[in-house]
Amino acid sequence: MMSHNSLLKRTWPMVIQCAEAHRKPRWFPVAKSKIYRIPKRPVVSEEERIELLRINNNYKTQMRAITRFYHEEMIKEKSTLESASSEMSQRLEAEEWEQCVKFNEQWNAQVAAEREERRKKELEAMEEYALARMEAKDKELKERIAKASEKIRREKELSSTFITPERVDEVIDYALANPVDYNYALDLHGEKCLGRDTPIPSKEQKQKAASAN
Repeated sequence: MMSHNSLLKRTWPMVIQCAEAHRKPRWFPVAKSKIYRIPKRPVVSEEERIELLRINNNYKTQMRAITRFYHEEMIKEKSTLESASSEMSQRLEAEEWEQCVKFNEQWNAQVAAEREERRKKELEAMEEYALARMEAKDKELKERIAKASEKIRREKELSSTFITPERVDEVIDYALANPVDYNYALDLHGEKCLGRDTPIPSKEQKQKAASAN
């Protein structure tokens, strides 16, 4: 087995190296031995100070130039992107507008076709309704004309029996020669019983008349 001394000899350099590589953390306070120690300010000659000032000024000038260059490049790129994006947005907006116009025209055409079809159907329905009314009116007029014609025909037939001034004497003579008794009644058998001015036949006379018929 390895002895304790030999182990320390082998691990001690590693411990020292680790201690030298890692400094004290920032959150640890200042060591008590260094609290009141004021470090000595390095002495810089006038020539070295002027040279350092020149180098520092050159560095700041170069950094400002580089910063300005990148800033201008960034502005140019941004403006280019904005112009490109604006052109693209305008193109997209124009395409979208064209699509909307095309869709609107298609919709208007479809609505116009439907409206025209509906108008044709309504016109056909109105024509059919008007034709039906005309036919009904014609039928009614024909029926009225037929009724009037029939009434006129009957009146013409009855006009032959009218008493005109020229036929007054003839009608009076016929009435005196053929008296008519309107005083009659019907019995239970439906036979006519003539008036008192007309002789009533007996049963034998009725039987003879019936047998003769």
